[in-house]
Amino acid sequence: MTTPKVSFTQLTHEVVQSSPEPLPFAEILARVNHIAPITTKNPKNTIRNAISQSQLLVSTGDGRFGWKPRLINNARIRHTIQAAELAQNQLYYDDDLRDAFCPTFFAIQKHNDRSPVQVALPNGETAVFSLIMFSPSIWGTPADATFWGWFHSLDAAPGDHLLFDVVDGEAKRYQVIFQPRADRDEAVIAARNQELVAIGQKLMQQRPYGLAEWDFTTYLLATGFYHHPIPPDPFNELWHDGIIASMLYGEEPPAPQLKLDLLGSAFFGQPVQSYNFENPHLPREYDPDYGRRHARQSRKARTGSVTSYLLRVNHRAMPEVWRDIELAEDNTLEDLHLTIQSTFHWMDDHLYSFHLSGDQRDRQSEIGSPWSDTAVHTHQIEMAHLNLQEGQIFLYLFDYGDSHEFDVTVLTINPLAPKADYPRIITYQGSPPPQYPDIDEKTGQMSWDPYRHWRSH
Repeated sequence: MTTPKVSFTQLTHEVVQSSPEPLPFAEILARVNHIAPITTKNPKNTIRNAISQSQLLVSTGDGRFGWKPRLINNARIRHTIQAAELAQNQLYYDDDLRDAFCPTFFAIQKHNDRSPVQVALPNGETAVFSLIMFSPSIWGTPADATFWGWFHSLDAAPGDHLLFDVVDGEAKRYQVIFQPRADRDEAVIAARNQELVAIGQKLMQQRPYGLAEWDFTTYLLATGFYHHPIPPDPFNELWHDGIIASMLYGEEPPAPQLKLDLLGSAFFGQPVQSYNFENPHLPREYDPDYGRRHARQSRKARTGSVTSYLLRVNHRAMPEVWRDIELAEDNTLEDLHLTIQSTFHWMDDHLYSFHLSGDQRDRQSEIGSPWSDTAVHTHQIEMAHLNLQEGQIFLYLFDYGDSHEFDVTVLTINPLAPKADYPRIITYQGSPPPQYPDIDEKTGQMSWDPYRHWRSH
């Protein structure tokens, strides 16, 4: 009879999980070896690999390792109430709150437990919070009638807070209290916010390959950062692309003082600044000098509900292939352009413009790229500026030589969209066509015809 193979990864989990207190690495190694002698060439590396590959065996920051669902006990997480939550009876989680409610979220299937949690209310009742994905990357809970009965008795307003305490992470027991915004200790919260960002900066310096949000929240929970009675503001309000970019590249330079266009000012009867479309001043995300350009995340949506615009984008020659993109009110048309280029896997290597009338010959409604000789430019125009209506269709024209025409259809306008990362891809259909169609050498046929819609008229 063959001896069953020992899983040192499983034994390492069992050793750490069974210990009421975190253990130093040497102690973990000794206990595993006591259960089953480690016969690999490098026993230390065997145990290190078992720990590093697990989402539940986490460092406490002092050389010890503990069981994550236990280490989160006594944490207190702040949740800022949004207008969307008041209207929709749904709570939208920031990364820190999701991590506290579901510490096994990123664990392998064997240990992944997303079952509901019990939340004790101040009135003595207990509510049940299930974990739901409302849309891609957006998680939260519809909670239950018990919670909403208590919650709506508070006369809460957007900007007030719920403070969630982890009573027993392994038993899935939590409690919540309500805190009006007027009761915030602003000085202490500001200091806690700065402390969180400073920890993130230090971790980024230690991790040259980047710092994932779930690794950061795990570190904060496991090292006791959230044990303070006054928690910081929600994680996603503090740790975002803007903060990370400023750490990597320094503060964004102020916009230059543009000179007045004297002829234009005289014509319009008011001051008009000149615009240098050959060298526009652009935010870092839009500036090719900083590498591949990408959309800027909505600033407003970090702190609360926003008006969002769900747009369906398809090439006019291939209407059966589309992408649904949701943008917040403060996202710009430049964000829309960059998201389209990204989701269609194109190269962002030509000029472009949007025509609100849907006709590329209409210069009156044209909003051009930062380098286009137009009156207004994509990085200057936010979605809220466009006065869009549901059902409206406008044109996205890319590459003035090849003249790729995309229809952009306004599917819905949501005045109570939740706090989230915008722009984001909601749904899609079909494989995007290549930017430059392949040509069959024998037949001369293109792999797809970008001008099919013109030939059909």
